[in-house]
Formats: sequence, C-alpha cells, structure tokens
Amino acid sequence: MKASVIIPAFNEEGRIGATVRAVRRIPEVVEVIVVNDGSTDATEKEARQAGARVLNMPGNSGKGAA
Repeated sequence: MKASVIIPAFNEEGRIGATVRAVRRIPEVVEVIVVNDGSTDATEKEARQAGARVLNMPGNSGKGAA
C-alpha cells in the first residue's frame, strides 16, 4: 500500500526538515506534502530542501484549516 503524508506547519523552522526526511524514509510513503500555514520563518524553504511539496496558505488559519 502506498501513502501520501500531509503535514500542517506553522513556524516549524529547525524541525520541519528532520520531520520530512524521517517520513520520507518510510517505504510506503510516496509523497510528503507540507501545508505551510502562513509561516514567517524558513519553514517553506526547509520543507522543500528536505523533499516535500509545499502548499502555502495565506495568514495563520490553524492546523484544522491547513
């Protein structure tokens, strides 16, 4: 079985890269999508560098919206 993993994130610079890399090591995971909920730090950049596809939301709407 193959799976996509969706990770909501807000200002997770310093953690998101390690999280994405760890999830990508799971054999069944075919893609990692980070929903960047209006972060003002380097969350987007670090997630992309770790291999995630990033979707950006305007503002900070909360994890439920992301």
